[in-house]
Amino acid sequence: MADTLKGACLCGGVNYEVADPEAMGYCHCTRCQRWTGSHLAGVVVAEENFTVTDGGDLIETYESEFAPRNFCRNCGSSIYDDLGGKYFVAAGLMKDLDMTPSFHLQVAYKAPWEEIGDSAPQFDENPPG
Repeated sequence: MADTLKGACLCGGVNYEVADPEAMGYCHCTRCQRWTGSHLAGVVVAEENFTVTDGGDLIETYESEFAPRNFCRNCGSSIYDDLGGKYFVAAGLMKDLDMTPSFHLQVAYKAPWEEIGDSAPQFDENPPG
Protein backbone atom coordinates (compact mmCIF):
# COMPACT_ATOMS: atom_id res chain seq x y z
CA MET A 1 0.00 0.00 0.00
CA ALA A 2 1.16 3.53 -0.71
CA ASP A 3 2.41 5.61 2.25
CA THR A 4 -0.21 8.21 1.41
CA LEU A 5 -3.49 7.15 -0.13
CA LYS A 6 -5.08 9.37 -2.74
CA GLY A 7 -8.79 9.53 -3.34
CA ALA A 8 -11.24 11.32 -5.58
CA CYS A 9 -14.99 11.58 -5.88
CA LEU A 10 -16.92 10.24 -8.88
CA CYS A 11 -16.66 13.46 -10.92
CA GLY A 12 -13.01 14.02 -9.93
CA GLY A 13 -13.76 17.46 -8.52
CA VAL A 14 -12.76 16.59 -4.94
CA ASN A 15 -9.31 15.08 -4.44
CA TYR A 16 -7.72 14.23 -1.12
CA GLU A 17 -4.90 12.40 0.61
CA VAL A 18 -4.96 10.12 3.64
CA ALA A 19 -1.70 9.66 5.58
CA ASP A 20 -1.21 6.94 8.19
CA PRO A 21 -4.57 5.18 7.91
CA GLU A 22 -5.40 3.38 11.15
CA ALA A 23 -7.84 0.71 10.02
CA MET A 24 -10.42 -0.21 7.45
CA GLY A 25 -13.83 -1.58 8.27
CA TYR A 26 -17.53 -1.57 7.64
CA CYS A 27 -20.42 0.19 9.31
CA HIS A 28 -23.78 -1.55 8.87
CA CYS A 29 -26.01 0.98 10.69
CA THR A 30 -29.26 2.14 9.15
CA ARG A 31 -27.82 5.65 8.70
CA CYS A 32 -25.00 4.30 6.52
CA GLN A 33 -27.52 2.19 4.62
CA ARG A 34 -29.50 5.32 3.83
CA TRP A 35 -26.28 7.22 3.01
CA THR A 36 -24.81 4.66 0.59
CA GLY A 37 -27.58 2.18 -0.21
CA SER A 38 -25.76 -0.53 1.75
CA HIS A 39 -23.05 -0.69 4.40
CA LEU A 40 -20.25 1.88 4.35
CA ALA A 41 -16.68 0.66 3.85
CA GLY A 42 -14.38 3.22 5.39
CA VAL A 43 -10.84 3.96 6.42
CA VAL A 44 -10.29 5.38 9.89
CA VAL A 45 -7.82 8.24 9.92
CA ALA A 46 -6.94 11.03 12.36
CA GLU A 47 -8.48 14.32 11.26
CA GLU A 48 -5.03 15.91 10.87
CA ASN A 49 -4.01 13.12 8.45
CA PHE A 50 -6.79 13.90 5.97
CA THR A 51 -6.00 16.64 3.46
CA VAL A 52 -8.20 17.94 0.66
CA THR A 53 -5.84 18.70 -2.22
CA ASP A 54 -8.40 20.00 -4.71
CA GLY A 55 -12.08 20.86 -4.75
CA GLY A 56 -12.60 21.74 -1.10
CA ASP A 57 -15.21 24.26 -2.22
CA LEU A 58 -17.30 21.35 -3.57
CA ILE A 59 -17.58 19.60 -0.19
CA GLU A 60 -20.96 19.99 1.48
CA THR A 61 -21.92 18.70 4.92
CA TYR A 62 -25.11 16.95 5.92
CA GLU A 63 -25.67 17.06 9.68
CA SER A 64 -26.98 13.59 10.48
CA GLU A 65 -28.13 12.39 13.88
CA PHE A 66 -24.79 10.64 14.51
CA ALA A 67 -21.96 12.24 12.56
CA PRO A 68 -21.64 15.03 10.01
CA ARG A 69 -21.42 13.44 6.58
CA ASN A 70 -19.38 15.18 3.91
CA PHE A 71 -20.01 14.74 0.21
CA CYS A 72 -19.29 16.25 -3.19
CA ARG A 73 -22.11 18.63 -4.09
CA ASN A 74 -21.43 18.08 -7.79
CA CYS A 75 -21.67 14.27 -8.03
CA GLY A 76 -22.97 13.27 -4.58
CA SER A 77 -20.06 10.97 -3.70
CA SER A 78 -19.73 10.23 0.01
CA ILE A 79 -16.31 11.54 1.04
CA TYR A 80 -16.05 11.12 4.83
CA ASP A 81 -17.93 11.08 8.12
CA ASP A 82 -16.56 13.30 10.87
CA LEU A 83 -16.44 11.25 14.08
CA GLY A 84 -14.83 14.02 16.13
CA GLY A 85 -11.05 13.83 15.82
CA LYS A 86 -11.29 10.82 13.48
CA TYR A 87 -12.66 10.59 9.98
CA PHE A 88 -14.30 7.53 8.42
CA VAL A 89 -13.28 8.04 4.78
CA ALA A 90 -15.17 6.20 2.04
CA ALA A 91 -12.85 3.35 1.04
CA GLY A 92 -14.18 2.98 -2.50
CA LEU A 93 -12.78 6.35 -3.52
CA MET A 94 -9.13 5.32 -3.01
CA LYS A 95 -7.94 3.23 -5.96
CA ASP A 96 -4.62 2.18 -4.37
CA LEU A 97 -6.16 1.09 -1.07
CA ASP A 98 -4.74 -2.28 -0.06
CA MET A 99 -6.00 -2.86 3.47
CA THR A 100 -7.82 -5.85 4.89
CA PRO A 101 -11.04 -5.02 6.74
CA SER A 102 -10.47 -5.31 10.48
CA PHE A 103 -13.98 -4.75 11.85
CA HIS A 104 -17.72 -4.66 11.26
CA LEU A 105 -19.71 -2.15 13.33
CA GLN A 106 -23.45 -1.97 14.00
CA VAL A 107 -24.00 -5.53 12.76
CA ALA A 108 -27.27 -5.76 14.73
CA TYR A 109 -28.70 -3.27 12.23
CA LYS A 110 -27.41 -4.69 8.96
CA ALA A 111 -29.84 -5.17 6.11
CA PRO A 112 -31.60 -8.56 6.30
CA TRP A 113 -30.34 -9.52 2.83
CA GLU A 114 -26.70 -8.72 3.62
CA GLU A 115 -24.28 -11.56 4.39
CA ILE A 116 -20.90 -10.84 5.95
CA GLY A 117 -18.36 -13.10 4.31
CA ASP A 118 -15.05 -12.34 5.98
CA SER A 119 -13.53 -13.17 9.35
CA ALA A 120 -13.11 -9.61 10.70
CA PRO A 121 -14.53 -9.15 14.21
CA GLN A 122 -18.21 -8.22 14.31
CA PHE A 123 -19.74 -5.89 16.89
CA ASP A 124 -23.50 -5.62 17.41
CA GLU A 125 -22.99 -1.91 17.96
CA ASN A 126 -19.53 -0.39 18.56
CA PRO A 127 -16.40 -2.12 19.88
CA PRO A 128 -15.87 -1.96 23.64
CA GLY A 129 -14.26 1.34 24.69
